[in-house]
Amino acid sequence: MADQPKKTATITLDSANSDRQFPAYQISINAMSGEKSGHGYRLMGPKYVGRSRNLRTVELTQWAADEIRAILDEVFPTEVVVDCADVELESGENLRALGVGNDLDLDEPTAGMQPGTWRLTAYADDGTARMRRLSGKEIQAARAAEAFARMNT
Repeated sequence: MADQPKKTATITLDSANSDRQFPAYQISINAMSGEKSGHGYRLMGPKYVGRSRNLRTVELTQWAADEIRAILDEVFPTEVVVDCADVELESGENLRALGVGNDLDLDEPTAGMQPGTWRLTAYADDGTARMRRLSGKEIQAARAAEAFARMNT
């Protein structure tokens, strides 16, 4: 079996146009497999228009990734413990009415949770609940499974 290309993470700064008076820059984070293949996310700047020029690419170290993840987790935690009384459901009841494993969609910040879809993972005896924010891929998979289940009923 052929060796898999080494995966790396990079931050890239590109010049997105050639206008010297009003330059446009793009910053992206990328997951790379080998030299040229990969995917990424544009953090800042205009969309790629086919004329950009790479100015600088920096490969992230594990240390840098841990530091970035710590900042993101501080601002956008993926797991939180909340007081059940601080979360009101659409029915008017508090979080205790939601079953473990069920999801809660938030449109605005509530009890330390940012907007998004959160899954109730456990209750504690002290009136708190552990919530985990679902990733975009998890939400897509859940929607696909739900649609499949509806088609087969």
